[in-house]
Amino acid sequence: MTYTLACKDAGVDCDFVAKGETEEQVLAEGIKHVKEVHGYTDEQVNDPKFLEESKKIIKKT
Repeated sequence: MTYTLACKDAGVDCDFVAKGETEEQVLAEGIKHVKEVHGYTDEQVNDPKFLEESKKIIKKT
């Protein structure tokens, strides 16, 4: 099973899609992306609400 996490699913106008074998893998890839491309800080990506919302948009494919 593959998991995906897409910026568009978070309402962001961005074509990035993280893909991986586990939810943790795609979440880590997504966090790296939002920090590098969208300018998020460590504080923002470690916020429990951000993590919860990010996990909700991970899809199984």
